[in-house]
Order: sequence, then structure tokens, then C-alpha cells
Amino acid sequence: MGSYRSKEDDVAKISTSIFVTNFPDSISAKDLFNACKTYGHVVDSFIPTKRAMNGKRFGFVRFINVFNVDRLVGNLCTVWIDRHKFFANVARFKRNSFNGSFDKDKATGGSKVNITKPHSKVTVNDNNSFSRASSFASVLKGTSVKVNLNSSSPAMVLDEECVVSRDLDNFVMGEVKDFSSINNLYVLLSNEGFRHVKLVYLGGLWVMIELASSKTKMRFMEHVGVASWFRHLCNAQADFVSRDRIVWIDIEGVPLHAWSRSTFTKIGSRWGEVIDLEDGKEDCFARKRICIKTCQEENILEKFKVIVRGKIFILRAKELCVWSLSFKDIEDDVYSSEDDYVKDVEENNVEFSKQVNEVDESDVEGVSDTFLSEQEEPLGHGPEHNQPSHDQEVSSDPFNLNDLLNKHGKDDKTSGTDSSIPFPPGFTP
Repeated sequence: MGSYRSKEDDVAKISTSIFVTNFPDSISAKDLFNACKTYGHVVDSFIPTKRAMNGKRFGFVRFINVFNVDRLVGNLCTVWIDRHKFFANVARFKRNSFNGSFDKDKATGGSKVNITKPHSKVTVNDNNSFSRASSFASVLKGTSVKVNLNSSSPAMVLDEECVVSRDLDNFVMGEVKDFSSINNLYVLLSNEGFRHVKLVYLGGLWVMIELASSKTKMRFMEHVGVASWFRHLCNAQADFVSRDRIVWIDIEGVPLHAWSRSTFTKIGSRWGEVIDLEDGKEDCFARKRICIKTCQEENILEKFKVIVRGKIFILRAKELCVWSLSFKDIEDDVYSSEDDYVKDVEENNVEFSKQVNEVDESDVEGVSDTFLSEQEEPLGHGPEHNQPSHDQEVSSDPFNLNDLLNKHGKDDKTSGTDSSIPFPPGFTP
């Protein structure tokens, strides 16, 4: 029993095939052979009848004893035939030699050839992958095609014991239009007239709203002002999962001269839409944390290259956690509707009127006390009236000028009876 090898197999071990194109249509395989033999030992040349995708002819030239393939390719690229310049490159695909064992059946004395080949058997491995011979060529070569079933982790079945039943009759799901408004939904819905609602974050830009009754839910779904804040509004679904994810990612390896908002926005667009950037700190340039909205299901953990001013830098990206939402509470001075506002104004008016009545009653009591004291002790009697009383709240004559004026008036009346002139000077009746 012996093995037989052809000369082609021996030549294939020491030969190098070169792909050549961009030559005239009139060139034959012999002309191609003669044009290339100047730069090496050519043993074969071949030009197929079909053409390349660009419509040009191409061929293959086989060299032996090639010590520097790059130099050979460079020399072939300098060859001109008429007005055409060769384009050469190392052949990407190389035909493998036949490795089957040929055994002569000496017992029968014939020249029958037995080809030993494996059976087309499917084998399943422990790691949930199976291999099979999918073609005749794979059977002859003794190779097998492996199909990996571990593209995703093994499915886990959740039975009815894990399922939770929820009453979602008064619930509504909605996708917010703007990311910046998702925190202020309580205030926005309160301004639209829906104060008593409960919000639950579902992931991405989706929230679930719990309403008080089915009637309120119907008004909520038909409200134009509410619909202006949402891209979609629908009934709550028990099997809903948001396709989008809002996650925080750490970016490392960015050089100082490229440390800008535009740089991180462009890097974040690699996985989705950049929503927010962490506040910049001048004392830390080792990493930058960005918040993106992505529909990628796998966790982000990548290493990639960027070129800045002709220099290559290696960047690393790592997903940290999902963005956590905290809704802003409604302030006390925010009214959910006009009725609440009118009710609050009426309550304030009632309190104000009570305060005014109390003030009026206190003023009346003070005036009555002052009037009685004046009736009991008139002015001008007794020396004690020359000084202000501490019991009176307000005095009409704090400087005691009324007594002096009244006394002066009495003196003028008594003295004026004798000395007064009945007519002005120069006038007589």
C-alpha cells in the first residue's frame, strides 16, 4: 500500500499565485506568461472567460521560488501593455491539494481506488453545538461544519407560579416626546387638570399612568393638552417591555485636546442617541460618563480606535447601569384646575374678613372708653387734666393748647365790650 502524489501537488508547495487584471482584451494566457516572466520564474498562467464585476478581464500567474512576494507584486504593477497598466495582488483564494488516500486493491488485482472518507454523521457536543458534513467536498476533505447554538443563552421557562395578575383597567401607557419633560410629568399633568394620578417608569421614554376611574381614564385619553406631551398613548399591556434602554456609559482613553462635548456626542452616537453628559470636572480627565438611549440588547463593553490629528488612540467603553428616574413632586401653590384655584381664593377671603371684623370690634371698644371718660371729667376742671393720661390710647390735645386758646378767647370777649369800635375808622353812620 503506497501513496501517490502528482507534480501539481509538489509545485503547489513552492508556488505563489498572483492575481492580475487591467490588461487589453487581445491578450492571451501566453502573452500574459511572457509579460510576467521577466520578474520571476513563471510556471503557469490562466485567463478565465468570465469577467470581473467592473467588466475587465483578469487572470492568474503562478510563480515558484518567490523570496519576496511584496517586491514581486510591486514589480508587476509597473508593467504596461499598450495603454493599460497591470494591477497585481496576491490571490486571496488558493485551491487546496487533495488529501485523500488512494489504495490499490491488490487482492482483486484491479486498479480500483478506495477513497477513505468519514460518514456524514451529526454529532452533538456538551456545549449545545453540533457538527455535520454539509457538502460532498467536506466529506472528501474530512472536515465538518460546526454550527453553534450558543448565540443566545439557554431559554428559561417561567411557569404559571411566576406569573402575577394585575388589574390594568384604569392604567394608561405613554411614550414621552421629550426626555427633559419626563421628570416633570406630575406638574405637567396637574396643569392639564389631572392632579390625582400615579406614575410608574417602564424604561426608555415610557411611563404608566394610574387614574382614579374609567371615566377619568377616558377624559385623559381624549385630552388634547395631555396628548401634546406624548408620542403614543394606549391602554396598559401586561406583556409590555420597552425596546429602548437609557443607560450610563463610561468612556476612557480620550486625549486632552479632544475632550469636548462634540467628541463625546459623536462617540455616543455609535450606540444610539446621546441624552445627557455628566457635569464636567476639571480635576478628572481619566473617564467621562455619558447617558444614551439605545436599542442594543447586549451590554456595551467595547474597545475601538479613534484618529485625532493623524494619531490613533484606543478608547474603551463600558456600560454601568440603567438611568434611574425620580419624578418631581407638585408644589403647594400649583393648582390642578380652576375649581381648586377658586376654592382656595374663597377660603382666603373668608379668613381675611374674619380678621377685619376682629380689628373693627377692637377699635369700637377703644372709642367708647374714650368717650365715657370725656363725659365724666370735662376739660378745664382740675390740674390733673394738664398732663396726658396713660389710659387713653390716642389724645386729641397732646400739648394742652386747647385750654390756652379758650382762655385767650374769653379774655378778648370781656375786654372787648368797652374798648371795641362800632365802626371802622373814617366811616360814620
